[in-house]
Amino acid sequence: MNREEQILNKVEEKREKIIAFLQHVVQTPSLTGEEAAVGQAFYEGMKDWGLENVKIVEAVPKRPNVLGYVKGKGEEFGLVFNGHMDVLPVGDEADWQYPPFSGKIVDGKMYGRGTIDMKAGVCASIAAAGIIKELGIPLKGYVQCTGNCDEEICGDFGILFLLKEGYIKGGPGIAGINCESTNLKTLDIAQKGNMRLHIHFKGKSILGCRPWKGINAVSHAAKCIQKIDEMDQSFTDRVHPLLTRATIVPTTIEGGLAVNMVPDRCKLGVNRRLLPTETMEEAVTEIQGMIDELHAEDPTVNASIDVWKNCRPAWEISAEEPIVKAVQKAHKIVHGKDLPVAGKEGGTDASYIHTQTGIPMPVYGPGDYMQYVGAVNENIALDDVIDTVKVYALAIYYYLGLAE
Repeated sequence: MNREEQILNKVEEKREKIIAFLQHVVQTPSLTGEEAAVGQAFYEGMKDWGLENVKIVEAVPKRPNVLGYVKGKGEEFGLVFNGHMDVLPVGDEADWQYPPFSGKIVDGKMYGRGTIDMKAGVCASIAAAGIIKELGIPLKGYVQCTGNCDEEICGDFGILFLLKEGYIKGGPGIAGINCESTNLKTLDIAQKGNMRLHIHFKGKSILGCRPWKGINAVSHAAKCIQKIDEMDQSFTDRVHPLLTRATIVPTTIEGGLAVNMVPDRCKLGVNRRLLPTETMEEAVTEIQGMIDELHAEDPTVNASIDVWKNCRPAWEISAEEPIVKAVQKAHKIVHGKDLPVAGKEGGTDASYIHTQTGIPMPVYGPGDYMQYVGAVNENIALDDVIDTVKVYALAIYYYLGLAE
């Protein structure tokens, strides 16, 4: 029996353990800011799967990040699996077919908030690393599994803390896999940047019976919205072979003090999605130019830009990276067909990891992201979870395995 067969057979042997592990962490609620219990569950899970040097590290108390390792021959080579433990709000629980933290299994699917986003991927990476260790496959470098908090709000206490403190390090032989969902249909090697900002308009309040005596901040925001829409349409030629076009969208608006008063302030939310060929600095300069145009047309316009911190930059890696080839080879063994490269429209922590360390980190994981993430009745096919463990384990072997 060759190594591939040993790995695939061992995953099938561990099927029930993998499913039980996932069910346990799905049944452990972990809204952003409330990850302490699930952090402990992942800590115990890593220990149970035989990972080494398992630890919880925190930027602040009760906001855990969990790390575990499988040691190899040295530190020059490594494979970093990344995923987050926090989940989106569930909304009205009455809208769910099954309770959102039940982990209910029906017809081969597990239901619950976080099944896709992204506890299945994290569990699969831990199980894959544990199986490689159990089989005693010699590796030229280490496997690092990470489960971080604070991802859903791009907060400071999760991946940004791990990077700042040096828990994740880059190097010529270090690669990674982000376990966010791709429905096992693509390997995402590019991602749009996500810049969120507010434009603040300052006007002059006056009673609504004499509006010409005031300066209407909401009206100025309305003119800005029109210019944003025009700017978005001008982006139709900003394209990328793996991604949809660049966009800019007005998303929220707040303003005014009372219905019978001219509003002296207005705050306009804007979401700018960037291609890997664009930078956030360029985008801010472009938006400032639009505001300058508004002021030139109407000198009473007084607006300022406030860019949110922790915006995710766009990134792209080569399809020729060894880790890309390793995942594609593993996928073909498991699924019997080629795995095409694509781009990720939504955000992942691979953005921070790649741009800050240089680690090539394609995105590959189970679950129908576009249909179920953030929706009621989020669920995942258990066969897809098992197949993901197989692909991850084979990818470890192909990227780090030593000749025997």
